[in-house]
Formats: sequence, structure tokens, C-alpha cells
Amino acid sequence: MQQLQTADGAKARAYLRDRGLSGEIQQQFGMGFAPDTRNGLKQYLAGKGVTAHDMEQAGLVVHGDEIPVSYDRFRGRVMFPIHDSRGRVIAFGGRALSPDVPAKYLNSPETPLFSKGTIVYNHHRARKPASDTGQLIAAEGYMDVIAMAAAGFHHAVAPLGTAMTDRQLEIMWRMTPEPILCFDGDKAGLKAAHRAADTALPLLKAGRSVRFALMPEGLDPDDLIKAQGPEALASIIGQARPLADLLWMRETAGGSFDTPEKRAELEGRLRQIAGGIADETVRRHYQQDLRNRLEAFFGAPGRGSARGGKGGSARSAASRRFAVSDSLATSGLVRGSGLAGQTTSMPPLRDAALVMGIVNHPALLGEFFEEIAGLRFGHQQVSRLHGVILDAMAREDQLGRQQVANAVERAGLKGFCDELRQMCARSLEWHVSETAAYEDAREGWLQALHLHHRAMTLHSELRAAERAFAEQGTQETYERLLLIRDEMLSARGTEVQIAGFGLSSGRPLKPL
Repeated sequence: MQQLQTADGAKARAYLRDRGLSGEIQQQFGMGFAPDTRNGLKQYLAGKGVTAHDMEQAGLVVHGDEIPVSYDRFRGRVMFPIHDSRGRVIAFGGRALSPDVPAKYLNSPETPLFSKGTIVYNHHRARKPASDTGQLIAAEGYMDVIAMAAAGFHHAVAPLGTAMTDRQLEIMWRMTPEPILCFDGDKAGLKAAHRAADTALPLLKAGRSVRFALMPEGLDPDDLIKAQGPEALASIIGQARPLADLLWMRETAGGSFDTPEKRAELEGRLRQIAGGIADETVRRHYQQDLRNRLEAFFGAPGRGSARGGKGGSARSAASRRFAVSDSLATSGLVRGSGLAGQTTSMPPLRDAALVMGIVNHPALLGEFFEEIAGLRFGHQQVSRLHGVILDAMAREDQLGRQQVANAVERAGLKGFCDELRQMCARSLEWHVSETAAYEDAREGWLQALHLHHRAMTLHSELRAAERAFAEQGTQETYERLLLIRDEMLSARGTEVQIAGFGLSSGRPLKPL
């Protein structure tokens, strides 16, 4: 950043100004400038006591057996720090200022700290806005992300110069269940969208998918914002299409299906696509969705006669809907799930154990940071407490119990923490205690995490089953609802059995 303000940095400042990036945004994203010299950074770091080996390991210089004297990797470029999920700088990206340079964008090479396929740009900044809005946008590059942030879209991330990987999708799914993948409106952008769809397909699970927002032809998000304003981008993001739509459009766009053989070929491709989904439940629903699309696309003989008994069928479906709604309400599953518009004053025990385990044993943050950052809670106060812990972690390299307590008190959540502590004590969740050994705290926390993920999955499946039943009213969708209800009842029973397992295990109870 220092070099950006020098006389040598004038061209870089002009470039950023032309891109509409204010000084505030430049500072927020830590932008800088690498002068067009071979040894400027190398000499500066050497003067600070940094060894040649450390420079090489960090990817800051180009070196090798055929290079007798190493030299600066980034020269004549606007610089963008790349951070890990905790906000620590682990690499750099550089945008060339000269049009003659072969690589317009250049990232750090793979290093012990940086593996570009396992990082998403702006992760640490986008996490909270994504949680607040319930939405995450994945653009194609970091300039798109920065332009979006300047226009008020702070919940955006990007891969780093590669096709989107499964690891990057997993990171985004920990932030939101259905990230919106935003691609440029040209052939290359559409091709990238198709690659991302193929990467996501085998990984789909109940309540975990992606949507696609395609820019107008020839425009990227930055261009669109400049030409038409943030509202135009918001409109396109709001119209993002489901993964199933993109796959269908890819397989049918511009095709001719005027013979049985061509229709059979299309059906075979679609069957193969759906067969690549690992999750059995999601695979079955995709198979049904694609069958429905094929039927509507080609037309089905005898459709009118097949629906001749619609009146009786509708009455039967209405009766089944009432039965399911009544069954779910009387079982208390919706109220007790802790996930669907929480109305109870206290959260589920598993969620209390999760957050209090972290409060009393902050070492869990070091071991399970990604899992903790990806947690989502339906209870408003638990969600606030979770955010306070993550914010404190972002400010400190090492977070101790007292630092967490101070952050909780500053946020006005000490009283709520005391209530959660008493709740865990009443349920004999002794592993949450400050005095519990870390191994016991870790074991109990992982158990609570498993229960939380199971509850989230069942809740997502329940919502999907309810939508399917409302739309179709078939015996199959009715039975699916009943099956999920039974699984949720079984899950709640398991939680009751596990609560207080310290008593049955013979371990001594410790005061909380």
C-alpha cells in the first residue's frame, strides 16, 4: 500500500480511479503496487531480515535451478492480498498495468500456505454479510468481487484463476446452503458455468445446491454496475436459475429432437447426469424432475385421460395433506426443530452445547475453525453469540477463554451465556464445563455437531418434501413426508438419550 502512494504508483492509482474504486475500497481490500523492478521487493525484505529461503517459500520471488539470481515475481502490477478464512495474508494477486505483459492477472504460486484450489477470495470479509443476508455470490475473479463490494454487495467471493473446485464449493456451502454462481455473459462464462455445474452435481445433498446468474452478453458484473447501476445486478442475482434448469438448458439448447433416436439419446444423457449424484434422495428427485421435463418437452400420449379422475384424486390429496400437517403439528417437530422460525425462548440443547463448548474451550476454534465458521443457527441469540465469537477470532491470532468472555460481555450477551450454562448443567452436559478436560470437551462437542448437522439435513428434507407434496399430492410424496417425520422423531429420541451421557458413562460429574 505504501508504494501505491508514491510517484511510481501514479499509473496504478489512475487505473484504480478509472475502475471507480474509491480510496476507502482500496484500503478495505489492502490494494498496493509492485514497482516494475527486478529486485525492489527482494532488497526491501532483505533489509527487514527476511531470508532468501523464506522469500522463495512464500512465492514472492522467481527462482530455480536455471535461474542463477532470483528476482521479484510481481513487477509493474496493482496488487491484491489474498487472505485465508481467518483474514491472514497467505498470497497475492497482481493485475498488470502494461498491455504487453502476457499474463494480465498473476497469482502467487502454490506454497505451503497457499493452495489456490482450496481458497476463495474474500472469504473472511464475506462470511458475516452472507450470514446476515442468507445469500452468497461467487463471481469469476477478484476484480468482480471488489466492484461488487464498492456497489454494496459485500457477500461476494471468487475462486482464484482456476475452474471452481469441489473444495471451494464445500467452503461456500459452509457459508450458505445455496450459493449463487455468477458468470460473465459470453461463451467462456457459459462454459465456466457448465464446468461448475458438473463439479457441483456429485456433491449435492438435501438442502445443499447452487444457483446460476448469467450476465448479459459481453458484460461482467463490474461492466453491468457501471452501465446500469447496482439495481441491474441485483435484478439478475434475484433471477438466478436452479442447477436443474442450467443442466436442462445445456442439454436441449439448439438441439433437434425430431426422431425417436434423438429423443432416446437426450433421455440417456439426462439419465447419466442424474446418475452422477451421490446422494440417493437427491438423485431420485433429479430423476423425477428430468422425467417430468422430458414429458412436458415431448408431450405424453393420453395425458388427458390419465388425469380424468382429477376430482377424486384432489380430494384424496387434500385429505393426506391435512393428515400430514396435523401429524407434524401434534408431534411438535416444527416447533422443536430449532430451525424453522424459532419461537421458543431457549435454543435446542445441541446448539447450546455447541456454542458453550466453544466459549469455555476456545481451543476448539483452532482445530475446527472451518466447521465452526460454517455453522448456521435458527435461534437469533445463538446466531449472535456465534458471530461475536467469530469476530473475536478474526481480531486475534490466539483466542483464550478470557478474551471470549470479554467479547461476549461487550456484546451484551453475558446473561444469555449464563442461561445457556445453566441449561447445559440441568441436562448434565458436563463436557461443556470449563473444568472438563479438553479431550472430553472435544468429544462432546463433536457429538453435538453431528446432531446439529443431522437436524439441519432433516429439516431441509422436510421442507423439500412439503413442497413436493403441496405441488403433486401423490402417494409417493405423502409417504416421503411420513418417513421424514419418523426420522425426525427418532433423531429427537437420540438427543434425549445422549443428553447427560456423562452420568451413564460413569465419568464424574463436574460443576459448570
